[in-house]
Amino acid sequence: MATPARRILVGFGIALPIVAASLGWYWFRHSMAPAASFAVNEPGLPQHVLIATQGSAFKDAIVRGVVERLEQRPLYIQVVDVTGLASIDERDWDAIVVLHTWQLEQPQPDAAAFIARANDRRKVIVLSTSGAGTQKIAGIDAISAASQMTDVASRVAELVARIDSELAH
Repeated sequence: MATPARRILVGFGIALPIVAASLGWYWFRHSMAPAASFAVNEPGLPQHVLIATQGSAFKDAIVRGVVERLEQRPLYIQVVDVTGLASIDERDWDAIVVLHTWQLEQPQPDAAAFIARANDRRKVIVLSTSGAGTQKIAGIDAISAASQMTDVASRVAELVARIDSELAH
């Protein structure tokens, strides 16, 4: 007959690998790839739009849609991975779009740090994605979404409308 202490140890021995595997699956399933950096148009144009994003099918489609809607305008557009936000000087940009995901109930750290230090949060346009599509950083006017590909067109339209509003200032 096993003692209660031995049963507890055996239970932990069984539960620990299950929990570790579950966390590993969650991280693999929901982790973001690095986003490819690129620029559209010439930096000498009068207005500049920065898009900082993470790599995922949903975010890549959003970025493509926004760039397609803006690229014919006299705008310089630069796309970077959110991990590059630490070196961004917000004064160089007329509008800054940040697309980030929530993982384990936390926003992407580089996105959160940039938003926290931004002096002019009005020009920072944020799209936060999460499983339920409801999480966003407190204190900012962000769009929240659930990374549904069927929502790409409406999210692109919403982001472009916010960019247009900011560029009109």
